[in-house]
Amino acid sequence: MKNRYMELYDLNKDLLNGYKIRCNNHTELLGNLKAVNQAIQRAGRLRVGKPKNQVITACRDAIRSNNINTLFRIMRVGTASS
Repeated sequence: MKNRYMELYDLNKDLLNGYKIRCNNHTELLGNLKAVNQAIQRAGRLRVGKPKNQVITACRDAIRSNNINTLFRIMRVGTASS
């Protein structure tokens, strides 16, 4: 009986550790997403009107396609093409 309780205790401990890891990863992800979104908004604030919307849309498309170099180029220059 004592062995079963020890196994259950160890399993519970492992589950809690896994939860803490997932929770920390989630918190870190939210912070990073917030920082990326703020950078995109900052890049958009450098422009007015239609170009602002185009930059924000292009940045989000670059993120969706996982193209980080294009994202930086859009933020710096305003367009994806050279």
